[in-house]
Amino acid sequence: PDVKVTMRVGDTDSIIRETLDGLIEIGVVGAMPEDSRLEYRRLMEDELRLIVPGKHPWAVRKSVSIQELCAEPLILRESGSGSLKAIQRALKESGVSTRDLNVIAEMGSTEAVYRGVKNGIGVSILSTLAVVEDLQRGELAAPRIENIEIRRGFYLIRDRHRTLSPLAGAFSKCLIEGMAMTANTEPNPLESNQTPLGD
Repeated sequence: PDVKVTMRVGDTDSIIRETLDGLIEIGVVGAMPEDSRLEYRRLMEDELRLIVPGKHPWAVRKSVSIQELCAEPLILRESGSGSLKAIQRALKESGVSTRDLNVIAEMGSTEAVYRGVKNGIGVSILSTLAVVEDLQRGELAAPRIENIEIRRGFYLIRDRHRTLSPLAGAFSKCLIEGMAMTANTEPNPLESNQTPLGD
């Protein structure tokens, strides 16, 4: 009851930086860390889809070609975000670069991108988890991009050279167990380079 949790919001690169700088004990990021100084644990998988306003001509379609997408005004997250890295990776596998897209704005948060789409500034590629209620109400739609599937993992990270406080260790364990129950599956051990955080 006397525990206070402080949450800092940032893109994947900034959360990794703050973890290694000792500003935060643990972080959750949307891309698998590549820095060997970090221990990480996969929490869940997420799907990113093309998101358009409910009144957009594409809202009634099941899919959109990449050629059509390249001509449409597009809002993306800023460089360093896990979602942008997932998008770039998926596009590269299909022989497409973000330079081929008609990017009209790069925004610093999912919320800002979401607002941009809702206000008709452009379409975007977002986590379906972030807009599930709008999709259910028909205020947004999520047609697929033909022949392109965009998925990413969320990872709990910590500095491997620092010992977690008892509170951070307990919170990590609770988060891992809670996410495993939500997904009805244990985190994939093949995507973990460490025993469960906090053990």
